[in-house]
Amino acid sequence: MTGEEEKEISHGVVIVATGADEYKPKEYLYGSSRRVLTQMELEERLKDSDIDLDGAGNIVMIQCVGSRDSERPYCSRVCCNQAIKNALVLKEMKPEANITILYRDIRSYGLNEISYNTARKAGIQFVRYEAERKPEISEEKGVLTVKAYEPIIDEDTKINADLLILSSAVVPSAEKNKALAQMLKVPLNQEGFFLEAHAKLRPVDFATEGVYLCGLAHAPKNLRESITQGKAAAARAATVISKDTLETEGTIAQVNESLCAGCGACEKVCAYKAISVQEIKKRDITVKKAVVNAVLCKGCGTCSATCRCGAVDVNGFTDRQVVSELEYLLRN
Repeated sequence: MTGEEEKEISHGVVIVATGADEYKPKEYLYGSSRRVLTQMELEERLKDSDIDLDGAGNIVMIQCVGSRDSERPYCSRVCCNQAIKNALVLKEMKPEANITILYRDIRSYGLNEISYNTARKAGIQFVRYEAERKPEISEEKGVLTVKAYEPIIDEDTKINADLLILSSAVVPSAEKNKALAQMLKVPLNQEGFFLEAHAKLRPVDFATEGVYLCGLAHAPKNLRESITQGKAAAARAATVISKDTLETEGTIAQVNESLCAGCGACEKVCAYKAISVQEIKKRDITVKKAVVNAVLCKGCGTCSATCRCGAVDVNGFTDRQVVSELEYLLRN
C-alpha cells in the first residue's frame, strides 16, 4: 500500500501497547445534532477553551453509551469518573447551570468516591435509568428533549437539554488487534482485547515468551493504572534483555535433518512460534529444513505429533524412549 513500508527489526522482547478507541455512537442523535458531544470531544473543547456555555442552562450526560449491552457486555471503567470530573469543571465554569447525569450504576471506585460526593454537594443531579428503558432523545425546532424513566419514582423525567454529553465505550481496534495477535501468536479475549497469561500470577505476560502487554490493549483502565501496568511490563522485559544468555528447559523439540522434508506443518501448529522452516546449506546445496528456537520452545510436543516424516522429537520423549517405557510396563 502507498505510504507503508515493511521493515525487519532485530529485537529482544515485544511490549504490546496498542491502546484502544472511543466508540462513536450511532444513537442519541450523535452526528446529527451539534448539541450532542462525546466526553472526549467535550474535553478537547474544554482544553482549547472552545466551548460556549452562555446558552447552556441545562446540561445532560448519559452513561454507558455503547457498553454494558449485548454487543459489549463489559464496563469501560473510566466513563463514570470522566463524567463526574467534567461535570465539576462545567459547574465551576457556570455555577447556575443545571447538570444532570443519567446513569445505570455509578462506578467511582477507590478515592474517586470523593469526587462523586463533591459533585453531589455541588448540586449535580444523578438520575438512574434501567437498561431495558434507555433514555430517549428528540429534537424539535432546535430544542433537545431528553426523556428518561426514573425507576425510584416510577415516572418519566423530561429535560430540555442545551448540551448533551455521551459517555462512550472504550473499544479495541478489532482488525489491528487481530492482525497483531496472529503475527505474534498471542490470544485475544471475546471482546477483542489482548488476553494475559494469568490474571493474577502473570498479569502483563502472554503465554508466548518475550511478549508482554499493558494499557488499554489489555482492557479498559484509567491513566494511572495504564502507567502502573506499563512499568510492570517494562520491568518484565528488562529481565530478558538485561541478560547475555538465557537458560532454557531441557525438554525442547529437536529436528532430525536427515528425515525433515521442510513441509512446514510443524511451523503452522506451533503455538509459541518456536519452530520455523529455514534455508540451510547441506553439501554445497541449499535445502529447507525445520529449525527450533530453543528459547521459545516449551516442549509441548505439538510439532512432533504433527510431523508426518517423524523428524521431530522432544528431548526426554523420543519414540525410542516412549516405546522402551511401554515395554517395561508391559513386562512388569
